[in-house]
Amino acid sequence: MRERIRKDLIHYQRVHENKWNQILHYFAFLFAFWGWIFLFIDIKITIFLAILHYLISWIGHFYFEGNKPAAFKYPHIGFYAGFLWFFLKSIELATKRRVLPTY
Repeated sequence: MRERIRKDLIHYQRVHENKWNQILHYFAFLFAFWGWIFLFIDIKITIFLAILHYLISWIGHFYFEGNKPAAFKYPHIGFYAGFLWFFLKSIELATKRRVLPTY
């Protein structure tokens, strides 16, 4: 299981190599995280944040990365690996230490 998660994270990073795409995805997953929180407060805000998440992510893929989002072919990997990448990237930014697997 652990090796599978590592492979999925490496794949996720390979299709998100452009720095601008990474920045857009970081904020997209931040909005998605807030959306999960607002799910229990206001569904309209959750829907808005979900749309914003996908819009920002797709701009990163189509404009900066030049590839298709994994959500089209492998939605489960894009979902869990994206959130895992977001949380590990947040730890890296806070601690200034490498946490994400290298490839």
